[in-house]
Amino acid sequence: MKTDRVNAPRETGFYLVGDMQNLHTLRNEVSKSDSRRTAPRHAGGLCGIRGNDPSATAVSEMAAEGAARPADRDEGAVDTALATLDLCELIDLAVYDRRKGGDTRPAERRTEVKRDRKQCSLFSGGYDLISVRDMDPSHLVLHRVDGAVIDLGGVKGYQTETRRMGGLDGCEITVPVSFERAITFEVGRASRSKDCGLLRDFATAGAAKLPRDLVYPPEGQDSARVGACADWVATEKGETCDPAVEVEVPTGAEKIIAAGAADPNVECAVFRDAVKMAFGADFAPIATPGEWHADPNKTYKDHQLITFGESPGVTFRTQDDREFALYASPLGNIDVRGHVRLRIVPEHERGIKDWDRRKAVSDLDVGKALAVMDFVMATHFRGPR
Repeated sequence: MKTDRVNAPRETGFYLVGDMQNLHTLRNEVSKSDSRRTAPRHAGGLCGIRGNDPSATAVSEMAAEGAARPADRDEGAVDTALATLDLCELIDLAVYDRRKGGDTRPAERRTEVKRDRKQCSLFSGGYDLISVRDMDPSHLVLHRVDGAVIDLGGVKGYQTETRRMGGLDGCEITVPVSFERAITFEVGRASRSKDCGLLRDFATAGAAKLPRDLVYPPEGQDSARVGACADWVATEKGETCDPAVEVEVPTGAEKIIAAGAADPNVECAVFRDAVKMAFGADFAPIATPGEWHADPNKTYKDHQLITFGESPGVTFRTQDDREFALYASPLGNIDVRGHVRLRIVPEHERGIKDWDRRKAVSDLDVGKALAVMDFVMATHFRGPR
């Protein structure tokens, strides 16, 4: 079964993939004696099990029926509103007066155009303190995925801190105004040593000046992603992601594998309880279509043959310890088609990009992944095949 991404609380974030695969022989592609082999490839849909605070995702492998999608705002009306918007008006000088401390230097707002996007920055002593810009639509989905949802006085925002060398290296707050457009507030070079509290004061004051029909409430639907799909760690906009629905898991390995190949909700049903048991109760399954291919340039190490009850399997990890994968054969032979797969990849905490922190799969998460596979095999693949 394939589960693609699971979002756990951000402190223990990881990306988890569990799925059922109709692959050709595993032994030919993943050898315990050859660390230069790549992992097998698999095509299909994905069942993801995600937590409320994304930092990992679980996705299974077949597409679900597309649910009705929320409608975006009128594109022309949003474009017109942003075209007439004076971004400098969103930088509240009263906030600067309250937060400047003993700095007596005058401050001024300057309008700029960078990369064809409007921008206004607040300068003092020749340095930019705060910038506000019309965000490039191609970047918005990443800010939704990476940022922590915050309440800006009744307006929805996404906040992301960047950390390097033990300190704050940047802070951004994005205020969506449609599924595709947003206004971004960012600390400038002269404010890098300060926390995001300063920027939050400016963003709250600026958001209050935007028309109410141009912003979203903190719980508002600001993207095409429905339900738990909002936590999907991916650059997809969400049109192909659906919260998983309850389905009955058939009896027998061959029937389960065939059902999972036709419906990712079956894969979610197989993994749901096991993931919650090992990784926490915050996880909610999602179903997405997709195709997973091994990176032909990636190499794997630490191949180990293992058994899950009476089922043979194999585990391995990437050379950089960024991914851990395990396969089990409910049919009793890893050289025949039909496998259960689990893959985990650590993710950064939502709202924080810590470039100093190495993202490696921990021994604790490996143990949890093994527990998930043990539970799945014992619960759904014990008995007649």
